[in-house]
Amino acid sequence: MTMPDPLVAILTFLKADAGVAAIAATRVFGEEIPQDQVTTVATGETILQTVVVRRSGAEPSVGDASRVKFSRPRFDVFSYGETPHRAAALDLACYEALKQMEPTVQGTCRLHDAVLLSGPIAMREPDTQWPLVWRSYAVAVAETAA
Repeated sequence: MTMPDPLVAILTFLKADAGVAAIAATRVFGEEIPQDQVTTVATGETILQTVVVRRSGAEPSVGDASRVKFSRPRFDVFSYGETPHRAAALDLACYEALKQMEPTVQGTCRLHDAVLLSGPIAMREPDTQWPLVWRSYAVAVAETAA
């Protein structure tokens, strides 16, 4: 039996969104930019528009304390860009996609909705100084595709 993975469901959802894809193409990653992509993504001292989604805990819900296969995990979405303006444009595309989410099956999960918890916060990646915008979301997830 395949274990449900809400992170993979969110990544699949964002990659399939036309607005996100128009800016980031397929550069939507979980947890971090894969090492084999760093030289592809990084061009000199800048970065191409890229989304990184990281797990960041969960909202308490009825499903967490029972056998109900429902949860509300939190995800941090980091939108990187070559400039602060481009990072913000990608952040807005991700925000719009997640805000408009309707119940949909993605892989082994059914995504119901996404609620903005915090952000946007514009900053720079401490190590690379790449511009980025951060937001945090809680996503309602049924841990079954049925």
